[in-house]
Amino acid sequence: MSEKTEQPTEKKLRDGRKEGQVVKSIEITSLFQLIALFLYFHFLTEKV
Repeated sequence: MSEKTEQPTEKKLRDGRKEGQVVKSIEITSLFQLIALFLYFHFLTEKV
C-alpha cells in the first residue's frame, strides 16, 4: 500500500467537504447513544 507524501491542498479539502466526504467519529456517536441509554434506564427505574 502506498503512503501519501504530501498533505491535501485547501481546494481538495473544500471539494471533499462539498461532496460530503467529511470525517465522522464513530466514538462520539457511540458516546451519545450510551449516555441516552443510561439516562433512559435511570429515569425508568425511578418509576418502578
